Amino acid sequence: MRTTTALIIATSLLFPLSASAMAIQDSISPTERVGYSVDEDNERLVNTYLRMFRYYTKRNFSVTRTVRVLMSNYPQHVEPILHAAFERYPKNYEHIIKAAIDAEPGFTHDIMAVAMHLDIAPATELVRIAVEAEPAYADQIVAEASRVNPTQVEELVRVAIRIEPEMADSVMQSASTSQPEQVEGIVHATLSMLPAVGDYLVSSLNDLISLIGGSNADANPAAGKQEAISVIRGAYRAGMNYEELEVLAARHGINDQELATAVKASTN
Repeated sequence: MRTTTALIIATSLLFPLSASAMAIQDSISPTERVGYSVDEDNERLVNTYLRMFRYYTKRNFSVTRTVRVLMSNYPQHVEPILHAAFERYPKNYEHIIKAAIDAEPGFTHDIMAVAMHLDIAPATELVRIAVEAEPAYADQIVAEASRVNPTQVEELVRVAIRIEPEMADSVMQSASTSQPEQVEGIVHATLSMLPAVGDYLVSSLNDLISLIGGSNADANPAAGKQEAISVIRGAYRAGMNYEELEVLAARHGINDQELATAVKASTN
């Protein structure tokens, strides 16, 4: 611990961070910056951290240990730290992600945002790595990954739930909120990974309908009902029995004829 602290102090003296660089986090968060090229201030920070990685490498620090040290001491610089790490060690992306999340689990969403933005690996692979590193953030991980890769949302949901089935409800809700137009597929993907659990399953889907349709239900009842039907269709495709579907439909004002039509449409 004493050696690490001394190295941190020495590195800070060798590579002082500019005042403008230190102020970046105060104005813009890393996730807000994802989606466009690194700006001039961040470019300077990336170069600074590249030098710091070289400094630690010469002292026989592994990439995992270096990422942990830097993330623990400069968590506000999660983006440039990871940019530098992925640039210097592109084949070690799994170790880098896990080390960063291990050091600062509260920054899991930001870490995923940078990894997705840099496209360092397939989205499903990044989700697997991140959920294994911090299962409690599986919902945030899937939401961020599906925002960048909306066409893969169903497979991203499956990957996360396969690793951490206890987060199925949260993953389903976050993915549905992130990609509301794909609710049917998200529900199907979620339930296909879980055993039937009766009343609990009905309650979970009821909560999902209330979450995604709550704002529409009052302003636009027809739209709110359509969202409920999308959930029901996904549940039916996943094998939910008709009696449970009837209970769910009745709670959201869907009559027998509308339910029958929805179920028939899901099989076409």
